[in-house]
Amino acid sequence: MSNHGAVYNIRRKMQLLAYDIFGPEFMSKVYFKIVLGQKLNLKNPQTFNEKLQWLKINYWKNQKAAIQCADKYAVRSYVQSIGKGEILNDILFAWDDASEIDWDKLPEQFVLKCNHGCGYNIICKNKSDLDEAETRKKLNKWMHEDFSKFNAEPHYAKIKRKIICEKYLGDDVINYNIYCLNGKVTFFSVAGGLGNGEDEHLTYYNPDGSVAAFKNKSFPAVADKLSALLPQMEELAEFFAKEFPLVRVDLFDVGGRIILSELTFTPGGALIPFDPTEADLELGKKLDISDIMKEATKC
Repeated sequence: MSNHGAVYNIRRKMQLLAYDIFGPEFMSKVYFKIVLGQKLNLKNPQTFNEKLQWLKINYWKNQKAAIQCADKYAVRSYVQSIGKGEILNDILFAWDDASEIDWDKLPEQFVLKCNHGCGYNIICKNKSDLDEAETRKKLNKWMHEDFSKFNAEPHYAKIKRKIICEKYLGDDVINYNIYCLNGKVTFFSVAGGLGNGEDEHLTYYNPDGSVAAFKNKSFPAVADKLSALLPQMEELAEFFAKEFPLVRVDLFDVGGRIILSELTFTPGGALIPFDPTEADLELGKKLDISDIMKEATKC
């Protein structure tokens, strides 16, 4: 293992230990200070990130629909129940443990995912190149991780863990991350090269497709040619957003067909480094959680 890998594993273990000792609220304040350089105000949240943090700690962990929809496997039954099953990718297999995988039955190309967190993905473009033993080891490691503890996102702890195998959608798929605040599309992002270190970029857009006045400090912004399906995507995103004060609806355009990637309730771990930082406050003004906060104080 490289020094980078060893340091990463040590950091992950320390995060788990700190979460067990101090809990989600304290650790959220620590991460907020480290990543954004600010003190987290949970009593009177004003910025977009602060309101996401409040929802993360106080609301999502008890919101059954959000927990189901954050689950990359259970979300399928939710999508079907609201009459949108046609946007689901084909699921080939689902297992409770990596030992159950029959590699001979898998197609030449596929995607393996764990359903209880983010980044638990293995894209296989050629099965003959796949190291089955290493893949099984990685999946088992992920299945034993409580993802909720890494960025203090308690709702992930309530997901029953599964390994799923989905149809591989191709190399040219672009993910549209559509942010809906109080049921309305407020902005969206398009990213490229994320996760592979090549030509990484992330650009925010206004609902009309114009480039937004703010960026993400972690990535350069590169304007892309947008999908002709954008109006349908935004309409679909708002359909999903009816039940939630905040949701990021992630959609693919696959050869002119809209496919659901996932629904996200704590985008960026509620630690999005906006540039300029004033954009965080301006977006926060557009997310009204006052009624939810009032209801929480009654409990």
